[in-house]
Amino acid sequence: MKKIIICLIIILSIRTIAKAQNNNPPPKVDTEKNMEDVVYLKNGAIVRGIIIEQIPNKSLDIKSDDNNYFVFKFDEIQKITKENRLSDLTDYKKKGFLNITELGFGFGVNTINTYRGSFDISHAYPISGIRTINGYQMNEYFSFGLGIGFESIIDGTNKGALMPLTADIRMNLRKGKITPTLVLNGGYAVGFQNSSGLTANPTVGVRIYVTKKIAFLFNMGYEVLQQNVQLPDQYGVLVPRILNYQYFSMNAGLSF
Repeated sequence: MKKIIICLIIILSIRTIAKAQNNNPPPKVDTEKNMEDVVYLKNGAIVRGIIIEQIPNKSLDIKSDDNNYFVFKFDEIQKITKENRLSDLTDYKKKGFLNITELGFGFGVNTINTYRGSFDISHAYPISGIRTINGYQMNEYFSFGLGIGFESIIDGTNKGALMPLTADIRMNLRKGKITPTLVLNGGYAVGFQNSSGLTANPTVGVRIYVTKKIAFLFNMGYEVLQQNVQLPDQYGVLVPRILNYQYFSMNAGLSF
């Protein structure tokens, strides 16, 4: 008899536990953070973001995804909905190891001899090259790195080759797929057939992401390449001089 009572108690306990589990609803998943307000205007425009204030039948204030504020009258609005967020405007590479590889070309605009006063040598020579930069992207706005490259310069009938060793600092002026950029690249160019010297290449340009982590880069700017050479003076005696080759530069490449 005792065994029967014990069995009944066990069966009733199992049924009670199962019933209690069935009555407990599954934990809610917070989907609000994946939703955003969407305002459809009668002129066809769509604004996505967060509604800040809404006065029924009068006006609506909304902060857009790119942090702009808009105020619309109700007669301008076709409908207001709450929808799943689109891919974040800043859902691109935010930080981590960075590689930049660029091709460059420079149109010579001037060559200046800076020994005992500056004067124009009245020649301007083109330059072309490639450089690769390895560094770190700190956030959506800043990156820094060290680069090595190869540049070919045609000085009259003489061809020269240089290996620039540079530091590279880049600033993006906004977040998102397309952003204007400022670049400061400079260092020391080691000469092969010709002499070595300082180099600097500040530029402005644009960065366009083609995938979440790969971006196309295009920059234009001004490049100065310094060389220590020996040139004859008015008596034919070779004396040390510094030449500053100046270029209007264009660089295009990819960042990873």
